[in-house]
Amino acid sequence: MHWFAFSLISIFALAVAELTQQHLLNLKNPLSPRTSGVLTFLTQSIFAFPIIFLMGLSGQILSPFHLAVVIPIITVAFVASVAMIFYFKSFQVKNISFSTILISLSVVVSTTLGIIVFGEGTNFLKFLGIVLIMLAIVSVNIKNLNIEKNHYFGLIAGIMFGVSYTIDKFIVRSVHPIIYIAWTFALIALFGFLLNPKEVISEIKVRKLNDYRPIVISAIGYLIFNFATLTAYTVGGEVGKVDAINNSQIFLIILFEYFILRHTAGVKRKIITALIAVTGVMILGLL
Repeated sequence: MHWFAFSLISIFALAVAELTQQHLLNLKNPLSPRTSGVLTFLTQSIFAFPIIFLMGLSGQILSPFHLAVVIPIITVAFVASVAMIFYFKSFQVKNISFSTILISLSVVVSTTLGIIVFGEGTNFLKFLGIVLIMLAIVSVNIKNLNIEKNHYFGLIAGIMFGVSYTIDKFIVRSVHPIIYIAWTFALIALFGFLLNPKEVISEIKVRKLNDYRPIVISAIGYLIFNFATLTAYTVGGEVGKVDAINNSQIFLIILFEYFILRHTAGVKRKIITALIAVTGVMILGLL
């Protein structure tokens, strides 16, 4: 399958995951961003291990445990464990639009590092496609600009994610994506837990089993997203292109808000910006 097909799968999965996570973090008595992140990544890891055996990859299950790979895995796990806290914290705002813009700046970081580390393309059409997607994201959110303190956590998360995506691509060139997810996401959950174990334990103790249903749904969405994204890297996807396409998932969320939640304000502007984003995605996909 072409890398672009995997990227399209990833943006649909990401939209489902983020909608669920936003719902989870904005309840009357929500989990903290740290606890939500720890449980979401841990659940992905737990789901990944049986998939490894179903795919007949049990013989490769220890492939991450050699020096050339284990150090980058530990590094990316630590960076991502901190980034996930900032990422989820940036959703704890009245309007997530500005957070979306700041998080999408990961594209600038991943594109730059992709060129430096992997010698990825620098042609005009690639940059045009990325710029169109970024322009659409900014345009659709700029009228909703109402800056809150937690928005800035989105900027930090975006920068850290850009670094993480680049390390991800380096690792999955020698480790199967689902094996990488199983081990690395377990480490991310562990690091996130160790940063404040008392907070996580105290929250888990008072929750009922039904409270974790959105976590499971969100984790499934993120698992599909991460698997599709990592697989896209292994079949020729450039880290900057894939990251830019993934960021266009905001327009799937807009469609959900329009058709399901009946948010009709500014619909013409949203349609125009969505078309700009789709044009950017198609340019990247046809390169």
